[in-house]
Amino acid sequence: MKSLKKTTLASLVGAAALATAGAANATIVVGGENGYEFSVDGNINQFFVHTDADNASDNINEVRNGLLPTFFGFNVSAPEINGLKIGARVSISPSTNGTSYVAGGDQNAMEQREAFATVEGSFGQVLMGKALGLYGSHNILTEQTLYGVGYGTGNNGQTTLGGIGFGYDYADWRSQFRYTTPDMNGFKAAFAVVDSAGPAVNLGPGPTGPIGDNSDSEDLRYEADLSYAGAFDSGSYMLWLSGVTQQQDDLDDDHRAWTVGGTLKVSGFEFMAQYSDAENSYAQSANPLVDDSVEYDQYVVQAGYRFAGTTLVSANYSELKDDSPSVGSDDTAERITAGIYHDVNSNLKLVAEYTKIENDAETIDADIFALGGFVTW
Repeated sequence: MKSLKKTTLASLVGAAALATAGAANATIVVGGENGYEFSVDGNINQFFVHTDADNASDNINEVRNGLLPTFFGFNVSAPEINGLKIGARVSISPSTNGTSYVAGGDQNAMEQREAFATVEGSFGQVLMGKALGLYGSHNILTEQTLYGVGYGTGNNGQTTLGGIGFGYDYADWRSQFRYTTPDMNGFKAAFAVVDSAGPAVNLGPGPTGPIGDNSDSEDLRYEADLSYAGAFDSGSYMLWLSGVTQQQDDLDDDHRAWTVGGTLKVSGFEFMAQYSDAENSYAQSANPLVDDSVEYDQYVVQAGYRFAGTTLVSANYSELKDDSPSVGSDDTAERITAGIYHDVNSNLKLVAEYTKIENDAETIDADIFALGGFVTW
């Protein structure tokens, strides 16, 4: 058994988003003489969360997972044969929330987010299976609440919602075929044909979280992503443009959304900005902002400084504006998050975070305080 150089949790989750072979990002690797490797990786995260809402009855104290679930991942990597390298990853995500039995529901159920295989060569990479979607993946992976809590507390779900619906749509874990080009001097393109089941996008913030058309359809979903990354003497940068489209004959409308964004790291400072725009239609919605037609845009701006390479102090502001024809006037939802994210070592991250949310449509005004962290391997 040997230990690979530890990667951050963002790299672990980003591996799923970018469809890289899971074994290459794992911590514990068992190798055989024939060139095959089996590896495991994962995390346990836990937070104390206090939510202080305008309505005193909504004040809540919790001990729970944050935005990320716990992960336990299994990876297999085959030796390169005839120019092809084949890998596979399956992960499970048991919740730390609640007790061992919850009447009327299984709060501790195992969630299965990843089950995919990859084939890599000089042509690029093909992914087959269930993995993080292309559209929205950069947004969630570069937003600071990935390591924290954000909003969405007080529910029986596996995780909180971070900034989903308050600045960006949920990428979700989707069954797909995906092709990614080789790295061409920092430029990459990826295209995916995706099963239509599951929420297409988040329809806006609210206690229900991401919602949408949860039934299968005869119309498949198509996603695309263009990205460019580079480095210079004192830092690095990344830019992306992603989109999704799905024809929905049963609803006599099409779903379309796109997002653009970028990150910049220079001399310890870290910046991120992203913008998303969506138009879609659904037969039903639990969101009081929407009736049938849905049109909205949202954005996030974020800035921070990483002290000594180990402690990130960061804050962001995000806003969603609903322009649906069914809404008499524009409604907005706003979020401010400030946090400290400290790497004690390569296996332990401590987090202190504050989030304030306001949602005009639901007259929500809440302050959320979170303290906890991650153990990773």
